[in-house]
Order: sequence, then C-alpha cells, then structure tokens
Amino acid sequence: MNIWINKNSSDLPADNFDNAYIFSLNRKGYSTIFTNLSDTWLRLGALSIESIYEDLFIIAISIFAIDKRVSRSKFKDHWTRELKVSIPVIEIDKWVPIAKKWNELLSFLTGDIWELSFRKTNDRYSLRKRHSRIKLDLNGCNVVCLFSGGLDSFCGAITLLEQGVSPCLIGHNEYPKLRKKQNCLATMFREEYKKQTAKFISFTANSRAPENAQGKLKGNENTSRGRSLLFLCAALTIASIMGNDIPVYIPENGFIGLNIPLTNSRKGSCSTRTTHPYFLKYFKIILETVGIKNPILNPFAFLTKREIVNSVKNTMAFKRGFADTISCSHPCNRGLNKYGIQEYPLNCGYCYPCLIRKSSLLNVNTSNEKYWMKDISLEFFDKFSNSDIINDSTAVINSVYRYAHINDDEIRRLISCTGKLSVEEINKFVRVYKQTMNDLAELFSKDTKLKEYIGL
Repeated sequence: MNIWINKNSSDLPADNFDNAYIFSLNRKGYSTIFTNLSDTWLRLGALSIESIYEDLFIIAISIFAIDKRVSRSKFKDHWTRELKVSIPVIEIDKWVPIAKKWNELLSFLTGDIWELSFRKTNDRYSLRKRHSRIKLDLNGCNVVCLFSGGLDSFCGAITLLEQGVSPCLIGHNEYPKLRKKQNCLATMFREEYKKQTAKFISFTANSRAPENAQGKLKGNENTSRGRSLLFLCAALTIASIMGNDIPVYIPENGFIGLNIPLTNSRKGSCSTRTTHPYFLKYFKIILETVGIKNPILNPFAFLTKREIVNSVKNTMAFKRGFADTISCSHPCNRGLNKYGIQEYPLNCGYCYPCLIRKSSLLNVNTSNEKYWMKDISLEFFDKFSNSDIINDSTAVINSVYRYAHINDDEIRRLISCTGKLSVEEINKFVRVYKQTMNDLAELFSKDTKLKEYIGL
C-alpha cells in the first residue's frame, strides 16, 4: 500500500506513489492527522521547535496515524502490512541516510514491512508568528517523564521525586476522564513534595481516514503499536524546549518491556515493544545519528512490577494515589454496561495488564481498590466460559502452567525470541521472568480451586 504524508494540500503524490492514500498534516486547514501538541510548544514559549525535533515528531505521528487507520485485514495474511510511505522532512540530508534503519526499527515495533522514504519540505508545522497569552511554566522541572496514569509511571514519578528530582509529566490524552485522574495525581505529587514540583502536560493526537482517488480508506486497526513511539517522540519535543540535555524517562517494568508472548498462539500479538532494550538501543542510534542528544532512560528495565511497587509502597504519595492509577487495557469499555458497570475509567481486573498489576500489589493493602472483577476464581472462568472476556486470563494461566514445566534454557530461548539481546541482558531477564511468573502463581493460588485447576 502506498501512503503519502503532506503538510499542505498542494503537495500531491509523486508518480511513483500511484493511487497513494493521503494523510494531511495541514495545521491551518483540513487535516487527516491532528494534534494539539503544537499549542503546547507555543505555550511553553517556543514560536517553533528545532527543525530536527519537528521532523522526528512528524515521522512519529505519521507512523501512529498509519498504524491506527490501515487495517491488517486488507493484506494477504490478514496481519503483515506492506507499507510504502513518503514523509516530508526539513533536515532531508540527515534523514535520507538512515531510512533503512527506520524500516528495520518499525518492522520490529509493528511486525509489518515498511519502506519509508523522505522528501524535502520547507513547510513548518510548529512555526507561529505570535506568542500565546496562555503560558505553561516548567520552571523547576529538570527531567521529562512519560506519565500514562498507570502503576509503573506512577511509581516512576514517585521514584524521581524521592530522589529530589522535579519531573515534567507527559500524558497522551485518549480519554478525558483518564486525563482528569492523571491531573489529580500530579496535584497530589506537588502536595506531598512541596520543595519540588511535578508539572503535568497532556496532549491529544488522532487521525481521520486517509483518501485516494477512489475515496476514503475503510476500516481501522486496534493493535496501535505506534502509539508508544508517538508518546516518546512527543516527550522528546518537550525536552528539547527545556534543553537538549534534558533526559526523558520511560518507567516500565522489565517483564512488560520484554513482551514475551503468553502462549505460542499469541506470538506477534503483543501491544507494544517500545521499551524493549533492543528497540531503545536501535532508536538511540537513530537519534544520535541525526544529532538529538536527550538521554532516554528506563530505570525499571530489569525489575518486576512487584519490585517496583515494593520500592515505593511506604511513601505517603503511593498510599494516597495508587488506587487511582489505571493499568487496564480497556479502562473505558462501555461494553461492560450490560453487566451493570457504568463507572469509567475502571480497571477490569481480568485483562493481562490488570493481572500483572494485581500480582504486583500482593504486599499492599488493596481494600480500597476498585475493579470490575476484583477476584479471579474458578467460578469466574465457569461463568464466562463462552465469552471472550476470559481470553487474556486464560492465556496468563497457560503461561504460568508453561513456566512450571520448563527449565532455564527454555526460558532463555523464549527471551531470545523477543529481539536481539546480549547474554548479560538475557540472564537478567531470566530472573525478571521467573519472579513475575512466581508472583502470578501466588496471585492465582489465593483461590484454592483455581490453584488446583492450574496444577500449582
């Protein structure tokens, strides 16, 4: 499939992009891709951001839009998309030599076949003529930290604050109610750490269906692996305004970052690989090649979620806020209305991220936590035996059963299959994997019938 990204409506596809679907980033006119992040840059005092950072953001939001709007069902195997994409950039001489690296990185990230090409443009997406009367003040902030409102990013913010650091927290606003929770948590951080600050910035990004001569592209895609890349690149643009040496933190536990398929049938179905060590190393090479120097750090790369929680669980900030964090893969799923649940956002309690969350809180009093399904029992599986609701839970249980019947060599093989890693990294991840599986086994063992059913 041919795809053409433009910054203005007069920039039409070249001859070698026959029948290309057009995604438009025309900030002043009709756009297929739209975001409010450019308003944030302006409110931070930047009439424009550095051209190399603008290029990076345009690449990232283009990937996000394509990933979101091009359905896998339109391709031969109904999974692997073949995407030929032309993206306009300002710093053409820096991007053309590394197009191949981008293709390899994106193939690892999304599981598709990418053919990115870059073309020169002088159009500026970020350029404004006047300063905004609405100001965002980041005085006092000395790092940028991704902040989804999940348990890992919540603990990441606390870890930084406990170290005496003042983070600028960046959130992607998918759901207004989720943004409200994130804002409340940031306010709580400022109340608990009065000598520091924790500013919160939320941005939106979305896409309409692209068009070609035959009309709009029908369908969309719900795997959305490109979202996390956009999240990271948006944070880098904020960091660039603060200073080219400002680090960006992406707090994510090692087990989720590694993303080992829960079962053999789930290979290639993981939601994100952006915090996988291989992805981060490769992405850093791309950034360094084009002159972007902001460090990207994951302090939790070789820790389990339970270990992360245990490191901050005695802080007042954790006690006040952990129950309001959202880890769920579908926190605003109104389909649960038929079961009498109308409170959103809400952790469902049975999806993969929710189960990892529950296993991480085994040393914490969770009496004030709210879930749609608080306890996972054998009765739960019996009740929903004919429903897709139990798919994730079943896969997690199968992964625990698999773990109980394999040795360390097999675990190393599973880890190695996720991406290129050093021997040292593999050995570190063996520990993370085994401990996380043990935590999940402990969680499931709370119900004696389920424990017996699994064979623990």
